[in-house]
Amino acid sequence: MFTAGREVAGIWPAVQASPAWRLTSCVLATLMLAAAPGAELCAQNANVAHAPAELDRRLAVEPFEILEAKPSRGLEEEVGLRARVRFADGVEMTLKVRPAGPGASEFNNEPRYELAAYRIQSLFLDPDDYVVPPTALRMMPLATLKPYAPAARPTFRKSDDVLVVLQYWMENVAGKGDILDVARFAADPEYARRFGSFNLLTYAIDHGDSNLGNVLISTVPGEPRAWAVDNGVAFDAPESDRGNVWSEIRVPWLPAAEVGRLRTLDEARLEESLAVLAQWRRIDGRLEAVEPGANLSKYRGVRIEYDIVQLGLKGNEIRSIARRIGALIKQIDKGRIEVR
Repeated sequence: MFTAGREVAGIWPAVQASPAWRLTSCVLATLMLAAAPGAELCAQNANVAHAPAELDRRLAVEPFEILEAKPSRGLEEEVGLRARVRFADGVEMTLKVRPAGPGASEFNNEPRYELAAYRIQSLFLDPDDYVVPPTALRMMPLATLKPYAPAARPTFRKSDDVLVVLQYWMENVAGKGDILDVARFAADPEYARRFGSFNLLTYAIDHGDSNLGNVLISTVPGEPRAWAVDNGVAFDAPESDRGNVWSEIRVPWLPAAEVGRLRTLDEARLEESLAVLAQWRRIDGRLEAVEPGANLSKYRGVRIEYDIVQLGLKGNEIRSIARRIGALIKQIDKGRIEVR
């Protein structure tokens, strides 16, 4: 077993919630428990059995040990790992751990795209409606990963750390080819809203790799959800030959509330949220996470300046998102895409 991360003061003991609980029914409980430091927020849904805020904290900063790990899809050449981990307070969960290559920028392994996809949904979706599972970027010692990922190498010079994408491994999901059920979309308003939200996300990021395994659906009866779990081929990535059907609007109509929030996302707001996604400082050979600062370069997605490493979307990538959203709104206003 190998430990990842350093001790963080004030880690709350976990009280795991039932996967059946919904965030919408947790508001009152959250308010009642706010004064109790040992309390945990309720579960998000049957696919993600922990509250988003809790997972954001755990994945970003809390130390954990890897109990076991294997290639995420059972293929020896697979870069990503399916890892069972235990956090310092004893909570165990399964995560996808995907090491970046040297330089942190290559086709289908672009960590900043993974985090950007997770972040952008928060601009027009409520946490209970997220369609990208909790995702974070983190530096891990090479020695921690080597037993499970022998090909892993340090991501940046002058440090043995490896940048990894951590993503919650969802429960009760499956990939079934084309996930859209048009008949159910017409008959089930909740299904239509959920899948419309999913399509808004995949359209906004120009998702270019919607093959079996990268887009999933919930298998829980009465819980119609779709998830984008691999978003490395998106934004300004080269075209993939493995399927990009979800880069365009495919659903018969779109949810009105989410479209209304999408209308507010101009280039300035997108830049504020996505231009700087994460930042580290080299200290004694380790890359330690620090508060993101000013954008070091709008022309580069991976920015290195002295002892600082910074990741974010480039200016042209953000403009492309704004243009896509603007084009969608025009189509809606002209009555070519229905909103309900």
